[in-house]
Amino acid sequence: MRRRPLILFLALLSVFLWSLPSARAASRWAPSSEKDARQKALDLFCECAFHAEYLPYTLPQYLNRWEQEITIWLGGNPTKKDREALDAFLRELQENVPGLPAMRRVREDYKAKIRIWYVPEYSMFWYIPGYVTGNYGFFSYETDASCRIVSARIGLATDAADQKERIHLMKEELVGALGLPGDHETYRDSILYDPWTEVQNLSDVDWRMLRYLYSSWVFPGMSEKEARTALLAHPDPL
Repeated sequence: MRRRPLILFLALLSVFLWSLPSARAASRWAPSSEKDARQKALDLFCECAFHAEYLPYTLPQYLNRWEQEITIWLGGNPTKKDREALDAFLRELQENVPGLPAMRRVREDYKAKIRIWYVPEYSMFWYIPGYVTGNYGFFSYETDASCRIVSARIGLATDAADQKERIHLMKEELVGALGLPGDHETYRDSILYDPWTEVQNLSDVDWRMLRYLYSSWVFPGMSEKEARTALLAHPDPL
């Protein structure tokens, strides 16, 4: 989640409201059937792939994704657990998203296409283009004329987020930098759920969206309508 947690009063109020059945607008991902899962995942994919939380830095008018190997470099002051969590997540991404280009961590800054900075919150704007003040995690990416993502930067606050929060933020921001820049308010167990959470793992709907994004049925530059039509016309990528 890119935003900081609410101040104590609002946090306590939020807990109280969530305890009321009528206040739970968001649910956990629990489709009633595979057909239901496909439709809901596709709707969420279109929301997250073609819309963005902050404008104009990550506004994708067309489908954006990586087409070449993704090299990642860690800067600032990552902990051993930060590095281990990233390496494990990269392996998980490669195992669960067949169309995703190869991803690997590199030691040299100049070899990286994604730079992840572990720095104090007050200095994030120095490292991340378009950084919006008050965020524990933030990302931005650049595309070429064909809507292929060619570079990205991610900032994670070392002075404001604890270890568990940083692992959540690392996964959320990296998923955004892969081409799903939008948040949503639908499934609270999703890594892209908009209100603050500390969810540590991607849910089934997150994996489905990533597989849609990197399936052979869509390609960079597609409009939302074109992508939806193409995905509906073919079986879900496994």
